[in-house]
Amino acid sequence: MKKKLTKQKTIKKMKIIGTEEYVNKATGEIIQTQTVKMESRDFNFEKLWLVHILDALEAVGNQKIKVMNTLLEMKNQDNMIIATQRMLATKAEVGLNTVNDTLKLLIDTNFIKKIQSGVYMINPDVMFKGTKNNRMNILLEYSKSDEETEETKISDEPETHLITPITKKEK
Repeated sequence: MKKKLTKQKTIKKMKIIGTEEYVNKATGEIIQTQTVKMESRDFNFEKLWLVHILDALEAVGNQKIKVMNTLLEMKNQDNMIIATQRMLATKAEVGLNTVNDTLKLLIDTNFIKKIQSGVYMINPDVMFKGTKNNRMNILLEYSKSDEETEETKISDEPETHLITPITKKEK
């Protein structure tokens, strides 16, 4: 069962910076204008400190939370986690089955995506640290991996060809 993530909204906000003077080149007249800046702002977002929340959840004792905490600790600036399931189990101090079950759940909920064996990527729509432009680049990469996965599924299917048997002529 996939859970759909809801998107938060952004709003445009106009900020008056002050006044500036400009010289009209044609007339030499000095013109005083107000300078404004348009900004996109996050609206209705809640702030949370993920490390503290995960520590609290881990203290409750769920083994899958330990795996998720380990994944978040291991992610790089591109939201990639490079680790085998055995490495994750060792680092999280849980069993291999727990890691396998947790990864399947996180993939089913679109929290992470398996790029290849031992390489996972966290959905940048869920979590990302960096600038908006960097996030957009990573999001594009995350979306591309969907297309590549579909292409791989198609190309991995065995090709079937009609083969005409060749028989020797009898003497």
